[in-house]
Parts: sequence; structure tokens; C-alpha cells
Amino acid sequence: MFFDFHVHNTHLAREAKRLGYSGIALVQSSKNYNKTANINPQDDFNVFSGVEVYAKNPEDLRKKVQKFREHNEVLIVNGGDIKINRAACEDPRVDILAHPYKNRRDSGINHVLAKKASENNVAIELNINQVIKTRLSLRAKILSQFRQILKLQRKFKFPLIITSNAYSIYDLRTPEDITAFAGCLEMTHDEIISSLSKNPADIIERSRIRKNVIVQGARTIEQDDLDEA
Repeated sequence: MFFDFHVHNTHLAREAKRLGYSGIALVQSSKNYNKTANINPQDDFNVFSGVEVYAKNPEDLRKKVQKFREHNEVLIVNGGDIKINRAACEDPRVDILAHPYKNRRDSGINHVLAKKASENNVAIELNINQVIKTRLSLRAKILSQFRQILKLQRKFKFPLIITSNAYSIYDLRTPEDITAFAGCLEMTHDEIISSLSKNPADIIERSRIRKNVIVQGARTIEQDDLDEA
């Protein structure tokens, strides 16, 4: 089961299914968020609700995470600013930190942030369209930043996720294409599968559990839990 957790158009669901995905996250921007947007669920295909939070500073980020968390299954923080990157990695309500390297010379992730991301299960995004749609010099820099993130991931074990950031069918890539791309970064087979399958599935599972939480450390008991007991 493969997932693309950064897609901006619900009409891409059918094409994503045809390409071999089991689900996508339909991501809205916090700048023009529509709470009543139609998710358009598909037969045998999962379309999850998502939001990409744009924040001016860490305090603004915390307020917006509080605002959007309960209404979305996938919460992404638009990264790049080092203060925003750190605040996102320190917040367990955040699912994904998107492109922490944006407009930076470094990867936007250091040892401190990598450790925080690991502790709080915040996934770091590798956005393949930022490689495909850039010129050669900038592309080389982004690939170097990807390798820096991968090196930190192997040491600190934070979740890694690969996305398309697709706005049209031409932005989508098959899981096989992404696997080939990740291979160029010298990612192992297990690392690729985790980025496309296990880590997205874990995000949805935590979202499901989060909705059942009454107070910190306690949650409601569902029938499935009783059946397992």
C-alpha cells in the first residue's frame, strides 16, 4: 500500500489510484482553508483530509496547529524558517514538516531538530517535485540537502516521507518512479517502503487514536479494542 500525502487537488484521486496508490492526503493551505471542502471519497481508495500550516513565528504556529488539528487527519507545517522548523519538530500534534530546506543553504535540520522530530514522531518530507522542477544548480543543492536529511534520519530514526506536492496529473509520479528516484539517493528498499507506506499509515493511525483521546493518556474504548481483548 503506497500513499502520497501532499496532493492539492481532489480530482487527482482517480489518477493516483491508476498509478498504484492506495490513498492520498488532500492538502489545503491554511491561508485559504475551507472547512466544508468536499473530500470526494473513492471506492477502494482513501482520500484523507490535510492542511498545510503557514506561520509567521512559533507562537503563530502553535495557535494554528491548535485551530486546524482536530479537523484534519494530516497536518503539515510549511518549513524553511529555522524557528518554524524547530517549533514543528517539538510539537507532537504536527504530522509532517514540509521542505525544511526551502530557501536555505543547509537542510534546515540539525542534530537537535532531528532528535526532537524522532521524539515527537514528526515526519520530515522529501518533496520530489522540488527536484524535478528546478534548474541544474538548484537541483544539485536540493539533492545534497536530501542526503543530509537522510544521514540524520539514519542516526536519529525520525520518520521520513516522500511526496509529490502535486497540483495536476503531470506532477504525480508512480511508486516505481519514486523508488527509482530514492535509489539515486542511496536509500535502501526498507527506507523507501517506510517513506511511502509505513510512515503515512502510522500518521493515519495516530490521527484515529487522537480523536478518541479524552485526556492525555486516556482514550475511549472502541468495539475493535473489545474484540481484541
